[in-house]
Amino acid sequence: MADETVGRISTGLSAWAGRVALGLSALIPLLALFSKPPGTALLIYTLFVLGVLLRKPITALADRLTGRPEPYLFLTFLVSGSLTELFAWLNNYLEAAAQPALFHPQLGADLIVGFGFYGGWAFAWIIVLRRYRFTLREVFLVTGIQGIFFEQLGAVFLMMVKLFATNPLLSLVFGLYVCAVHGSAAALAVLPWLQRFDTPTSRHWARFPIVIALMVGGAFLGTALIGVAAGLFGGLPPKRSIVEHPFW
Repeated sequence: MADETVGRISTGLSAWAGRVALGLSALIPLLALFSKPPGTALLIYTLFVLGVLLRKPITALADRLTGRPEPYLFLTFLVSGSLTELFAWLNNYLEAAAQPALFHPQLGADLIVGFGFYGGWAFAWIIVLRRYRFTLREVFLVTGIQGIFFEQLGAVFLMMVKLFATNPLLSLVFGLYVCAVHGSAAALAVLPWLQRFDTPTSRHWARFPIVIALMVGGAFLGTALIGVAAGLFGGLPPKRSIVEHPFW
């Protein structure tokens, strides 16, 4: 009995320490706001951590909503993705980036293209969550890791490889940065709804390459469909200076 009690206390302390460490990590993006220029791209990670810390009331609220979880998941992907793009756009705007790492330098167009990109991600996760069981940590990691390899069509990974030869620590930090942004965007969207899917039991390893393939394919297809739809209404504005033409 004593050993069991000690075990429970130890488990409780470990869980508490983990939550404290997670909460402290959410402060890192806030510290970046005081740099010159301020860094805003990682704020999506802070929102994700806040969601994890408030997961019980968030999921309790989600459980009150009627109907299947798929439409809700699609909607939260668009919201989370739009926030991710907004923070990334603001980061590039404050830096006055000549070649912004965005879908489009103008915010309005960037958000429109983002609807296709993150909508494709949403469909990918809807498909796999109906067949496979994922933890929130797995959603974060698999999305974050695929982001390292596929961000800017592989340019980020190649930059990391080149940087690793001269500064391996900086290369690792850059990879963690990209992983945190991508992982937070997906995990924040999925967080309220994981328990709402029909508790699939399969945890086969194939679920990881399957969801990566679906996310990449969905992102390409989604952005292509947005391009076609935008063309019916005159198309998106030409890419111009993010400083001189910030919004459209």
